[in-house]
Amino acid sequence: MRLASLLKYKWCSTHNGYFIRRAMWTMSLFLSIVVVLCFQKLIAFFQPQTSNIFTEAMHYDHRNNATNNSSLLHSAPIALCVLVRIYGPQVPYLTAFALGFLHNSFDYVQIYVINTHRSTDNQLLSRTIDVINRIALRANYITLLNLGKPLDNDYGYTLTDHALNYLYNQYERSPLMCQVIIITNGDTLYSRHLGSKILPLMKAKKDIIAWDFVTRYPQPYLIERMNGGTPFNYEVSDDGTAKHMEVSLETGRVDLGAIAYRLPFLNHYRLNFSYSNRPYIPESDGLFIEKASRLTNTTVLVRQILYIHQ
Repeated sequence: MRLASLLKYKWCSTHNGYFIRRAMWTMSLFLSIVVVLCFQKLIAFFQPQTSNIFTEAMHYDHRNNATNNSSLLHSAPIALCVLVRIYGPQVPYLTAFALGFLHNSFDYVQIYVINTHRSTDNQLLSRTIDVINRIALRANYITLLNLGKPLDNDYGYTLTDHALNYLYNQYERSPLMCQVIIITNGDTLYSRHLGSKILPLMKAKKDIIAWDFVTRYPQPYLIERMNGGTPFNYEVSDDGTAKHMEVSLETGRVDLGAIAYRLPFLNHYRLNFSYSNRPYIPESDGLFIEKASRLTNTTVLVRQILYIHQ
């Protein structure tokens, strides 16, 4: 009798434990389903908004600058790329040149360097770039592009065209990495006001933005003369160098580094410095600028001196 009672108690305990475990498992499953459903609703709430922002930020027409949401695009960060052509004597300028862009009010800057002359000390150039990146606290703030050996008598334009093609291909893969480009030489310096003056124009999607500059080339016609024999109590020393140039998009009135281009615009036409199948010449930069200016009606000339060609 006691054995029967004991077995009955054991059976009831086991049976009750089974139902308790079953109830706990059912409750856990129910709570898991509720959590999953809530999570899906949360994703559904945010996903269309994220998708729309991405679509609106990426959708534009290279030819007419049409956008789905201009206010959104104008406020979006703009990535500026600076392509620097450099050779031996210009390497010491590079540190001041590159670090100047860190404090120039741009949203994001990426600098690319190409060596345009065989005489350049490549080890010194690499060490200089490493120092700049350490100061900037960015591993690739400035990058040396190895796109081939410099050629003689081409004024560095062969490698400049290679670098442009590199950036065109990069743009087609990753459009947000570089949206505006400045092509310049390594012996130049920019005003700290450059960013504040041209960033609004960059965000307004102007194809070409050019600014006044100080030229390194003599301008004899700008030499100050004594005014009609009127006596002065001072002398004037003026050899016609380091003169202010009002930029104009024509050869002789513009400098390579005095212009920013919208990269989608250049990429659309695949512009480069080669011209009519003839050799590169010293004026290849002016011809490039003239060619680009004929392909757009969204050009702005900024009447401030923002650049010095040393």
